[in-house]
Amino acid sequence: MRLTPSWLRSSTDDSPEERPGDAETPSEVTIYYSPPSNLSETSGTAERAAEFIPESDTALVGVLDEMHTPTTVDEVTDQLVQPARPPIDTWATVHEKLHQDRLPELDTSGYIEFDTEQGVIDCQMSHASTESRLSAGFQWASLRKLFFMLILLGAVSSLAVSVLVFSTAIDPVSLVSGVL
Repeated sequence: MRLTPSWLRSSTDDSPEERPGDAETPSEVTIYYSPPSNLSETSGTAERAAEFIPESDTALVGVLDEMHTPTTVDEVTDQLVQPARPPIDTWATVHEKLHQDRLPELDTSGYIEFDTEQGVIDCQMSHASTESRLSAGFQWASLRKLFFMLILLGAVSSLAVSVLVFSTAIDPVSLVSGVL
């Protein structure tokens, strides 16, 4: 995992998979993060981060389904904050929230496969579960439509029968002659 936004990375910074030569070469860069000294900065960053993360699991799974998988938490974070390019603190908070909370929850729910060690997300299962959820919803919607169509057909039929019975019960000639 790169743990930095894509727009802060230079084009020469390749991921270990993209580097030529020995892929086992350890990185010589150490990233230090010191949390903010006051709590108002932390809550402000958390509030800004919450703007980028979809609230519902369905919306987050939809974002993941649109991405080519397997993908990383970094790429998902970039996708969620794409047009805004927020400060690094906000990007890191979105990344942490996804990695620590949301993605493991989706993994335990069975929507995705998430490897917490590698930070890799695979949505192969997600497509199947989304399709099954959609097909189940489609079946219920179809049954509901059929039910309401039958009720409507019954109402129209009973109205036609009652009009027919009413019109044959009253002789139109006597009705007209009584008025004159």
